[in-house]
Parts: sequence; C-alpha cells; structure tokens
Amino acid sequence: MRRYDVDWLRVMALGLLIIYHIAVTFQPWAYFIAFIQSQKSLEFIWIFMGLINIWRIPLLFIISGMGVCFAMKSRNWKALLKDRTKRILLPLIFGSLFIVPIQFIIFQSFNNMELAYWPTAAHLWFLENILWYVILLCPIIYYLKNHPNNFLFRSLNKILTQPFALYIITIPFILEAELMVGPWDDFSTYAGTSHGYLLGIMTFFTGFIFISIGNLFWRSVEKIKKVSLIIAIILYIIRLLIFELKSPTFLIVIESWSWLFSIFGFGSIFLNRQSSLLQYLSKAVYPVYILHMVFMNLAAYLVLTQPLRTDYIYTVERVEKNSVAQEVGLIAGDKILNPDWKSFAPNASITLLVLRGEDVEQLSLLCNSEGKIGADINIFTPAIVPKFAPSDISKFWIFGKFILMILLTFLGSILCYEYIIKRVKWLRPLFGLKIEG
Repeated sequence: MRRYDVDWLRVMALGLLIIYHIAVTFQPWAYFIAFIQSQKSLEFIWIFMGLINIWRIPLLFIISGMGVCFAMKSRNWKALLKDRTKRILLPLIFGSLFIVPIQFIIFQSFNNMELAYWPTAAHLWFLENILWYVILLCPIIYYLKNHPNNFLFRSLNKILTQPFALYIITIPFILEAELMVGPWDDFSTYAGTSHGYLLGIMTFFTGFIFISIGNLFWRSVEKIKKVSLIIAIILYIIRLLIFELKSPTFLIVIESWSWLFSIFGFGSIFLNRQSSLLQYLSKAVYPVYILHMVFMNLAAYLVLTQPLRTDYIYTVERVEKNSVAQEVGLIAGDKILNPDWKSFAPNASITLLVLRGEDVEQLSLLCNSEGKIGADINIFTPAIVPKFAPSDISKFWIFGKFILMILLTFLGSILCYEYIIKRVKWLRPLFGLKIEG
C-alpha cells in the first residue's frame, strides 16, 4: 500500500535541504566549505536552520529506507539492485562529472579565481551513501522480507503495543553518537564523516523496519505525535539557550527522534492523501535536488556582491626539528597566505605571509637543495577566503536577497526540469527519471 505522506515528506525534506544550502551562503563560515559567501551574514536565520539540522538528513535516510522496502515488494534482489543502479548510480556519475563542475565554475568565477574543472560528488554524496547502503544491506533486508516471522519483527510487534516504546529506538543511536561524535565534532556533520555514514545506514535500515512492521508503526507515531513534539520543542529550547545549539549528544539524539516521531505522526494524519501537485512534485524533486546548487550559485551571482579578491590560506601541519622553518619560528597550525609555490626551488630565497589571528607576519626563508623548508603544508585543501569592500548595507536588505535567492533557485531548477529534462528522453535517466512514451 502506497503511503502518500512519505512522498510528501520526501518532497518537503528535499525542499528544506535546498533552503538550508541557501542559508549557508549567508553564514560567516560559508567559504570554508566552498559555498559562495554573502558580503554580510545573517546569523539569526541559523536559529531555524539549527532546529532542522539534527533531523533533516536522518529523515531523508529513513524515507530512503522506506522507499527500498516499498520497491522490494514487487522485485527480487537482482531487480532491486538493477533498479537502484539506474536510479542512483547513473545520476551520481553524470552529476559528479557534468553538473557539479558547473556549480564550481560559477563559484570560481564569482570569487575571481582561475577556472578549473572539479569533478566530485559534492552535494550528491547522499546518493553515493544510499547506493552503498542498498548493496550492503541487501542480504539482510531480503532475509527479513522472506522470513516475516523473524525475531526482530516479533519483538517489535510486542514492544510497540506501548506507543512510547518507540523511544527504545534511540538507544543504539545514542551509543553511535557517543562513540562517533568527538568533543570537537558536530552531530550534524554528515557528509564525508564516519559518524554520518554510520548514522545514515542505521536510519536507512530503521526506515526499512518501520514499513516492514506495517500499521503498528503508524499507529504508534500518531498516538505520541503531540507529546513527541512537546519534548522536541523543550529540548530545542534547552539546546539553543543553554548550549548554543551544541547540546550533549544524548540529548541531541532524543530531540532528533522526537522531531522525527512527531513529523511522521502528523504526516500520517494530514498528508496521507493523493493530489495532482504531489504527483508532479514527486517526479520533479529528484532532478531539482541534483540541479539546485547550479541555480543557487547562479542566483548568488545575480543577487550578491562579488569580492574584490580571494585569498588562499594553507595550513602548516608539521614542522621538522632543526629545519629552516623551525629556525624562523614557523609552527604547526600556522596559516600561510597566498604562497607562490613556484618560488619553492633549490636554494631559493622565499617570503611567506603567515596569518596568526588578525595579524600577518612576513617570514624570509632559504629553501634547501631540494627546494624544501622542512614543513608539511596541506596544499590540497586551502581555505578560500573572499575579501569584500566595506559596505553599510542593512540586514533587512540582505534578508531580502536571501528570499530572492530562494525564489530564483527553485524557479530555475523547476523550469529546467519542466522544459528540458522532462522533455528530452535521453536526459531523463541521467536525472533518475524513467523514460516515458
């Protein structure tokens, strides 16, 4: 039986993801993760983004697990893997090679950088994770499907006669967070982290289980939705006012799942109905997700002020004892500003600009016979720091630009889907759509 509320939640979650990415552009640290940086920040909007940040990606993984459970009802494991390969791997490869490089070319142009081709998954990391989850979990989920009277399902059917027993699910997630999220890490850092990968596969599998146990899950979340919402709001207020959005991980996990239970509960009541709008958005949302960073960067190019220049800052990772670098006072953690790598030649005299706090020091060094200075510098992942002209533009006007970027990003992505991707047959599978007609 199809769940229209799950379809609605998928559309809404991906819509929130796009707004979240646009919000990053208006944060003072956007350039650290290769996002176009607004001249002035809107840090207050992070109050809302911080609210959704601990459950937006887990929600998508849960929904993806639910989707696999729906799909496997009419497919054997070979057909499932073939379907997911076409639906996920093909868009991932195409997007990494042809879509993501476009968004980075726009990023480079905005920041007055030398244009270069950067093939990478970037925001499509989610697809890569999902594909691996399907492959890794395929034997387990088909065993559970073929043995519906298994111990796990029998136990859940007994436990969930008490709806609030759903909170037992938080225990393994608390353990995961306590073990995998370090004191200096962030629970909501999902992409490219071991915590994000493990949390993803756990929530994906949990989504599969929720659908497998049938109406029992939906009845449970419907009964606890109001209390779960109250718990989530209280824990969020505590996280915001006491911990500045960085609560202890066990509280974050409980808050995250409280939001999720209330979302599924209210969704089951109010969203489980078909509509022509849902039918359209369910097909459009995948291509829009793949495309949105291109149109977000285009919108930023049109709406935001470009920097005067862009600095490249490299981190010193290690300094050798008794080396030239140590003699002049270079230490691990120093930031090297705009170095001329071509000047590093045998016995060459070089000058380094070292950024320490707000101050810049100038150090003169003599390279050894191999053109080295005795320091390991991370040359592959520099911080790309835009430098803007002084401006007295108001926060109100910046917020208007934020809203305009949201409108332009959605409009551009949907129009591209409607008038190009949807209508060009050979493009459809590259964006995860079936060829029709």
